[in-house]
Order: sequence, then structure tokens, then C-alpha cells
Amino acid sequence: MVTNQEHLNNLVVAAFHREMEFYQYQINIDNYTVMLAALPQDSWPDALLPYKDAAIDKLPESFDDTTVNSISDYQYRDRLRTLLRTEKVEQSKSARVRDALKAQIGSDYDALLALYKANQA
Repeated sequence: MVTNQEHLNNLVVAAFHREMEFYQYQINIDNYTVMLAALPQDSWPDALLPYKDAAIDKLPESFDDTTVNSISDYQYRDRLRTLLRTEKVEQSKSARVRDALKAQIGSDYDALLALYKANQA
């Protein structure tokens, strides 16, 4: 049988890991946001639109490096937009679980989490 103290300890451990998960999502959100700022902000140029989903190695050999890089940048931008949206959704789910753990732990949440972190160092 699990004691109340053991249950509380398990909640604190779970909360710590959920806090770290939330933080990792934020790192990804920040990184994707910075990377997106360095990529094209406009819509796909009409001339490149047929290659939106094309693998780079399937592009016409006649394309120069500038055109290939431009297609790659637009493709990467689109992928990062999807990843950014996904990270935000997953972070939101993580926050819900974290908040549920926080409610179960109660008013000592911050102190217990700080104590757990200190013991991990």
C-alpha cells in the first residue's frame, strides 16, 4: 500500500518532469520562432509553387543553386510552421497535466518542487 507521503513524493516527481517537458516545448517554440524569422515571409512564388512538395533530389537539373535553395527555404518554412503549431498544442496539453498535478500537491507545490530540484543537483 502506498502511503500519503509516498503518493505526494510521486506527484512531486511527476510534476518536476512535467515542468521540464513544458520547458522543452518552450525551447522548441523559441527556436522555431527565431528560425522562421530568417526564412521567407511571403507566399510561395507562382513559379516555384509546383515544387512545394517536391523532394530536392527530384527538382529539375536545370535549376541553379539559388532556385533550389529558395525552394528548400520555402519548404523548410512550411515545415517549421507546422512544427511550431504542434509544439504549442503539445505544450498546452502538458500545462493541463502540470496544473492537475499542482492542484493535487497544493500550496506547497513551489517549495516541494524546489526541494526536489535541489536534491537532484
